[in-house]
Amino acid sequence: MSRWWMVLCWVGLLWGQAQTVRVVAASDLQYALPEIARAFEQQNPGLRVELSFGSSGKLYTQLVQGLPADIFFSADAVFPQRLEEAGLTAPGTLRLYAVGRMVVWVANVWAQQGLDPRQVGPRVLLDPRVTRVALANPVHAPYGRAAVSLLERFGLVRETRSVPWEEMTAGIPAYYDISALRRGKPSFEFVYGENISQAAQLALSSTNVGILALSIARSEAMERAGVYWLAPLSSHLRLDQTYAILRGRDRPEVRRFYEYIATPEAHRVLRRYGFFLPGERVQE
Repeated sequence: MSRWWMVLCWVGLLWGQAQTVRVVAASDLQYALPEIARAFEQQNPGLRVELSFGSSGKLYTQLVQGLPADIFFSADAVFPQRLEEAGLTAPGTLRLYAVGRMVVWVANVWAQQGLDPRQVGPRVLLDPRVTRVALANPVHAPYGRAAVSLLERFGLVRETRSVPWEEMTAGIPAYYDISALRRGKPSFEFVYGENISQAAQLALSSTNVGILALSIARSEAMERAGVYWLAPLSSHLRLDQTYAILRGRDRPEVRRFYEYIATPEAHRVLRRYGFFLPGERVQE
């Protein structure tokens, strides 16, 4: 009798695992994706979506090293393409799900004193009061890379040493002239979050200024605490956000959530957090 009980327990455990979709995703999705997952679960009783968030680059490294996951949502196309090239994705599942947007965010306490990015855009960073700016680490975070390209586009930094993003471990000033941002200030520094969500927390708690994802800036906490300027898509590294099913994980329940991301219900959530969607006409 006990042997049959053990068999039933193992069957139950395996069934439970088969009904869970394990998702690893870029941190700019930390508000939008849980909403999408909850709606999916309501429409699919018995299925559960397990979400983990981090920087796209670090998640990529962990997946290469064997991190167990079913679907990977990146903040760019680079890391999923590398997985595909390494044979680590299910064939034909690499797909664009959204285009990300960048903002310069400033806390209300400063915006109310005239430091309003909606009026002057990224040049708000030149104000003598701005001595610390939060952004995601460009070594492994696509939004950090887009932030650097935004600063370069507006002449606020100038590249002095060309290296791959992954090698920029000494900090932005080691590779870019930031004298424009330092001018007329007692000091100036970038404060790096391990991902875009952590960069937003740094902007909230210490720097009062951040170069962030629009999807994070549109969260309740960030909208209540500050204001932002929305960067034109042409002003920074394009964030073609891409997802894929991982190799050997293309089970029916995984495929069902993968396809749900392209439904009108999921698109409504993504659009509400400021993402452009595949096929939409981009208007600046």
